[in-house]
Amino acid sequence: MTSDLPKRSFYFLRHGQTQWNVEGRFQGHTDIPLNELGLAQAHEAARILAQRPVDLIIASPLMRARRTAEIVAAQSDRTLLFDDELKERHFGRFEGMVVNDVKTRFGLQPHERLVKHLPPDAEQWHETRARTVRVLGKWLTLHPDRRLLFVSHGGLFDALHDVTFGTRLEPKHVPYHWQHDGNAWSCGTC
Repeated sequence: MTSDLPKRSFYFLRHGQTQWNVEGRFQGHTDIPLNELGLAQAHEAARILAQRPVDLIIASPLMRARRTAEIVAAQSDRTLLFDDELKERHFGRFEGMVVNDVKTRFGLQPHERLVKHLPPDAEQWHETRARTVRVLGKWLTLHPDRRLLFVSHGGLFDALHDVTFGTRLEPKHVPYHWQHDGNAWSCGTC
């Protein structure tokens, strides 16, 4: 599936923290604002990214990602666009519920994934993986000569990491630089 992703560098930033992140709730498409720490994280990311060669910012329109992207764009004077496909995964009837409470109901430990237990009205993991590659690939193809920053959500970062490296990773609220050296991908914080 990574063969569908153009092999060129880009940046990815997960939105700053929200109160629901603190509480461990499924946010999905529920529009939750950044908390004070989340705003500070967005400003710190903006400071870091102002020194990076970013030409265009594409973000999820959900409030937490939108505000993070607006802070970055304002500090770096970069163009900001939005794409609905960069929204977080939709968790269906689980949205708003505490993740670990749901895991307990299924007999799972906190570190175990709920992928096989998501409700039918949620976006399934294989759909998230495919959507993530599709939306990033679309923008990277549309702008082959521009350096892009995607501001999105933990689920999409996790899907991208899974597709690229075969492992899942819960990202921090800091910028990541994805690079392809012609042979393989690498990813690290800025």
